[in-house]
Amino acid sequence: MTDKKITILFDFDGTLAETMMLIHDVFNRLSRVYGYRHMPEEDIEELRHLSMREFIDHYGIPLWKVPLIAIHARRMMHDEMDQIHPPAGLVETLTKIHESGRYVMDILTSNRPKNVFRFLAQHQINWFDEVESTRAILSKKRRVEKYIRTKGLDPETLFYIGDTTVDVESARHAGAKTVAVSWGLNTREALEKVKPDYLLDHPGQLLDIFPAV
Repeated sequence: MTDKKITILFDFDGTLAETMMLIHDVFNRLSRVYGYRHMPEEDIEELRHLSMREFIDHYGIPLWKVPLIAIHARRMMHDEMDQIHPPAGLVETLTKIHESGRYVMDILTSNRPKNVFRFLAQHQINWFDEVESTRAILSKKRRVEKYIRTKGLDPETLFYIGDTTVDVESARHAGAKTVAVSWGLNTREALEKVKPDYLLDHPGQLLDIFPAV
């Protein structure tokens, strides 16, 4: 890839943590507060094909309400983080990548750091140097750019790993390499449309991009 040390920046929800059903539950509980339609569980798979903007339009949520809903949802998720687990095989894969000593590993999430730290402690995960947070929902581009500036990185040495079309587009527009994973919110078909540099279907494939030996 390059002689420079590679930085791997991970999204959290859907990428490192299987939070989809918790988000679904919280989304429905908040529907009564913010006046949007309830999401039937049987619709989840179909909705995974939608981008974030398409999802918001589908439920008729005014854009000005989106940040309010997101902040409220993050608070509600905290008490239930103990029920959340990593995707199967992810811990073993990332342990190998971390123990190689060849990579810097951080998190950039729209969730609360407090929630992320609770999850990491619960699963005894201690590979990450920093947990960066953003309140942005529709684009993380500026936050990725800030991360690059703060760290003094060459964008070519930064890989952003996420599970949504927002993650892919944000990282690309910031100049980073994009790695999309299909085990989270968006389906492989939805992710293919935004043309990530890499598209993975199971955690073990991360070792093809980030060799541990």
